[in-house]
Amino acid sequence: MGYSQTKVDKWQPGEPLSVSFYSEDSKVKGVFYPAVGAGPFPAVILSHGYPGNNKDVLGLGQRFMKEGIHALAFNYRGSWRSEGLYTLRNSLRDVRSAIEYLKSPSMVERFSIDVTNIAIAGYSFGGGMALLGSLYDSSVRKVVDVAGMDLCELARQVKKDDRVREALEKTLEEGMSTTGMIRSHGVKGGIEELLETMDEYDLVKHAEELAEKNLLLIAGWQDNQVTLEANILPLYRALQKCGAKNVEIEVFNSHHQFTNVRDALASRIISWIKKKQ
Repeated sequence: MGYSQTKVDKWQPGEPLSVSFYSEDSKVKGVFYPAVGAGPFPAVILSHGYPGNNKDVLGLGQRFMKEGIHALAFNYRGSWRSEGLYTLRNSLRDVRSAIEYLKSPSMVERFSIDVTNIAIAGYSFGGGMALLGSLYDSSVRKVVDVAGMDLCELARQVKKDDRVREALEKTLEEGMSTTGMIRSHGVKGGIEELLETMDEYDLVKHAEELAEKNLLLIAGWQDNQVTLEANILPLYRALQKCGAKNVEIEVFNSHHQFTNVRDALASRIISWIKKKQ
């Protein structure tokens, strides 16, 4: 079994709850944002970027909760308070475990979750995890990719440009230097895993499968970390070639953190999730 609900004591509508579930043999920590109103409610899994935080993702959980949408933000294994080791493989399987957790009978009954309307929204590193993680479950029909990173494209850049490798090494080191933030096989191990498994995370190669989903791809014109040209448009064009009928793309006049358009970003995602598709 990939999940196991921990006990949730008294809770107040409109107040986030600390939750945990098992992903394989490790306990994953998260925050559940219960929707306010009369259910059943749609639910969205929020996938963090690297290294993420131990709360919300771009403030979306708080907004979803107020708009009648459940949200579950969680920390990948080996990050923050979650047990285990942080690896690409573990992170992707953690998304699957989060889906199973939301669909577990105890969660569905207690929080009136509409299991026919579960979506995944991922940011940066989490964008790729959201897209690929959705393929584990055909009932997950909606995926939001916010400045999502194509890890295969990152690996290609690391191979051909020493500056990209150095920047990645620095990012990984920073994540591991703060006690309790990231626990992994180290910088060398992380880069080796990326290069050895890069084809598994190639979003374009999964376009035919993803074309069956309802997809919202979001980017920032000023984003120099996950660029529209290298990470978003190749997937969008591949989806078009595969005949995808339900894919939308939105580009904000913002940088990677979307700090100047957070309200507009949340509103766009909420309206898309609520739209009948």
